[in-house]
Amino acid sequence: MGGKYSRPCGASADAKELEYISALHQTGRTKLRRDGSIRAIDISRFLESRYGIQATEAEVRERILGAFGNCAGRQGNLDPESSPVDTFREDPSDDGSNSPSDASSSGGDDDGECIGGREDCLDLTQILALLLVPLLLKAERSLSEENPGRVELHSIPVSPSPNDSNENEAPKTASAWGADSTRNGLQRSLPCFATHRHRERGGKRWPDGDLIDNVFRTMMHDATGDARPRPLTKELIRQLLEFYGEGELAEDEKLLDEMLLAAASDKDELDVEGDAVLFDHRAFVRPLTHDVQQYNIDSETSLTTNYYDVFGTCYSTKERQKRKSLHRLINPVKTVEVGGDGVGVRPVRRVYTLPSVDYFADTFRSKGFVVLLWTTWILTYFSYLFGGSEVLSITQLGCDSTQFGCAVLQGITNWLTIMAQLSILGTAFVVWASVGNSVYPTNVLWVFVGMGATVLFVLLPYFMDIEVGVVSTEKTGNVADRLLYRLSVTGGFLLLVSALLNVCQRTLPKRAFDKIHMARFFTPGVIRREAEIKQAASCKVNRIVRNACEVHKVAELDGGNVRGMGETIYGRALLAYARTSDQTEEMGGFLQTWRKIWDRSLFEEEGMWFTTHLLAGNLAQFTICFFLGALFVAFYNSDLFQQGLDYLDQLDQVTDGSQRWRLMMPLIFGVVWGEVTILIIAANYIPSTVNTVLRYRSGAIDSLHSNRFLKLRFAVDHSSLLFGSIFWGTLYTAIISRFMTLLLWGVILWPDFAQVILVLFANVIGIIITMLLKWIALIGFRRKCARAYYRRSVALTNLVGVILESWNLGLTTSYMIFRSIKLLAAATLFIGRVDVPFLSDHACFVGPLELDAYPLMFRKDLLSHEAHRHPYLERLGLMYMMKLRHDDFGNKAGSCWRLLFVYALCPWMRKYRNRNDSVSDFKFAANRLWTGRMPADATAPAEKEELRSSHNNSEESDAVKALKQQNERLRRENEMMRALLVQSNPKQTAHNSCPPNLVGAATLESFYDCIEGI
Repeated sequence: MGGKYSRPCGASADAKELEYISALHQTGRTKLRRDGSIRAIDISRFLESRYGIQATEAEVRERILGAFGNCAGRQGNLDPESSPVDTFREDPSDDGSNSPSDASSSGGDDDGECIGGREDCLDLTQILALLLVPLLLKAERSLSEENPGRVELHSIPVSPSPNDSNENEAPKTASAWGADSTRNGLQRSLPCFATHRHRERGGKRWPDGDLIDNVFRTMMHDATGDARPRPLTKELIRQLLEFYGEGELAEDEKLLDEMLLAAASDKDELDVEGDAVLFDHRAFVRPLTHDVQQYNIDSETSLTTNYYDVFGTCYSTKERQKRKSLHRLINPVKTVEVGGDGVGVRPVRRVYTLPSVDYFADTFRSKGFVVLLWTTWILTYFSYLFGGSEVLSITQLGCDSTQFGCAVLQGITNWLTIMAQLSILGTAFVVWASVGNSVYPTNVLWVFVGMGATVLFVLLPYFMDIEVGVVSTEKTGNVADRLLYRLSVTGGFLLLVSALLNVCQRTLPKRAFDKIHMARFFTPGVIRREAEIKQAASCKVNRIVRNACEVHKVAELDGGNVRGMGETIYGRALLAYARTSDQTEEMGGFLQTWRKIWDRSLFEEEGMWFTTHLLAGNLAQFTICFFLGALFVAFYNSDLFQQGLDYLDQLDQVTDGSQRWRLMMPLIFGVVWGEVTILIIAANYIPSTVNTVLRYRSGAIDSLHSNRFLKLRFAVDHSSLLFGSIFWGTLYTAIISRFMTLLLWGVILWPDFAQVILVLFANVIGIIITMLLKWIALIGFRRKCARAYYRRSVALTNLVGVILESWNLGLTTSYMIFRSIKLLAAATLFIGRVDVPFLSDHACFVGPLELDAYPLMFRKDLLSHEAHRHPYLERLGLMYMMKLRHDDFGNKAGSCWRLLFVYALCPWMRKYRNRNDSVSDFKFAANRLWTGRMPADATAPAEKEELRSSHNNSEESDAVKALKQQNERLRRENEMMRALLVQSNPKQTAHNSCPPNLVGAATLESFYDCIEGI
């Protein structure tokens, strides 16, 4: 009922939400890929379903996955100057089934895990790196604003390094640097998330100023043992990749050259007379953003759609020469048109998707218009078409209706006729009335066509009596019919007003939108909602980063400021993540949800998108409430009811008592309770929907790893049942609750039942008092004789148990009566609630038959809209379109740098990385020595021999002593992280930890053997 609930929060909830969008994004029929990978066919289908963009699987593989995913070495195989015919399907009948790439994918039904590059895909780590692109651009802008002008690139010699200041000295290991960091003042160079403060410069949508610096220091400290800046070389990049388990990427010399060049704004600044760029946090931000500069971060606050932000038009860019782009129709706010026919800009082709009736992606212009349209249609249907004798007379069969076979055949014929009537007339009215309600600009004449359909189907039947075929608009004098006529014509006039507002939006000059309030008023509602989705995406991605910083903060506070020898921030963050993964927060609540709706935070921070079925059903519920209330008032004032009251007044003279109140009181109670029931149900639909969506997003309801989630991906067209189910369910609930209330109070107040009711009330009062005395006695007994499941006075407890067993044998009779009443009352209320299940999973099935499938259908509708309108998927769609539009947007080098950023900031995302050389060969630990990824200059062979010699002479070095002290603690940490890895990746077999079973190692020699084996 929209009540409060607890949901996961923090970094673990963010990871679950990434799994959730992967489950939404995948399009396989039979199962979900548990690793969360996204394939080319998934992206192709998403682009066509959401934006109408036709992109073949081969195009997606070459362009998008070649730059951002596991499709290394393939980007650029397509000729950038090639004709659009070569890259996009021109013939709508050509579905790509004959292409080799499409045939190999089997339509996306090959649902094997995307591991080791055997399949081209985006894993969740790469998806997070892609989502971070706008945030990194904001961070770059913050750094440039803090230091106006061009950032100077400091050149320092390549050969001297912090580890070999004296060529006669042996190079210091990373462990040695960690051990004497306090002595050399290096401790101040370590990242400090504990003093990290959230900056409010851009509110909740702008990154913190020290984010890049902290991530840079974390990465450098873990990979090299020294967090200070140093010369940027290929060996340093290779060292970073190898530490984070990307061995295959580290062996790609071409990729290393590209990553090296990406870190400098000018290629000539590298390798000039032996000098190199100083790699600090300012140099670190350049390769993170050098390939995505076409993205305009200011567009996040503009009243535009993502499609317009990328292409600068609302049409197919292949047809821009044929049509004039009237950008004010889609974007009334003054903006500069982007895009064009410049170098590296490629056209894309959109197909017509009938956007005005797209109830999955909601690409119509005004959601309010659609909601009002469906409510008006159902009122018009009840006014002129429901139960029409003209239709039934035409379909009347000539057989004997008393025969069973004839009755069955007649029933089939009648229902088929009703289906045809609703399908033909309803489809004609909805399609033609909404023809001008598209989010994409169309000729304004289409709006007048829609107004004509409204006049023809709604207004004309009210003002004229027409009888044509099966349609008859002759009016009746029935009270309910007269009320329906007036509600229907009111809805028709409101539709005309909405259409006139649409005309104003399309025809007013641009100077009329100079003021922001006017712009917001005349901007279509769906575009305003999409603008809020863009803001919510920024807010949610920034929340991921801040939650990750909180995990690092916990790791620092737990470990102290001074780290031991070889200890990594990476390992400590993993341990802190494991400790904080069970954090929860209390959410929901009726008033809290409506408060967030009122202040718009639910839309601007969470990116909530209410479905059309939900809003139309909600409006229909309030319409039922008003209709039944007005119907009671009209019925009360009718001549028939007044004659009934006069008859009761005549009985009063015979019985010498007033009898009118015995009828009026039950009737008023029934009407009031029916209205209250409708209002309670209608007011809880939206809070319940919000709670369900947020629970899916936070992982409180499992998605990617749930078999039940697979049912929600099948037959999503069942959502078409929701509007009628909500309407009729609410009506039935109101009627049944009114009847039950009327019957109950009628029996209570009727004089013939007075004695029976008196005895019944006396027994109820007796039972309540008896139960109260029992409750008081048991409170004192439980406090004295019981503690949880254990007894303090065993004999007394056993004796009291026998007494209670005997007493409850008779008392449970009343208990079951009360339970039956409560269940019947709850079942009545839940007839109109299709948003939440009334029966549990164990009680909902009788064999294969599901007794109540409507909550499942409701969730299908929610998830189908989430798959099109989730803030993360909207941002991913924006990145996909940017890459399809611009050849030079995104490349492999930039993606690898952003991947390193994700590893350093969110180490727990490594479990979603899908490469042969990644998770299976990488060992998690808080100490660099246990990972097998010790920096190359940290464990030189000469130093190993020196340590071995000192051990043989019983003169252990300080390093060995420190390792012995940390031995047991690090072994436990390593085992814990390996267990977490195996649990999250059951199909992969992690390598044995090192050292294995170190507790049983008798000598330090076995320890050295294990280290050397790494």
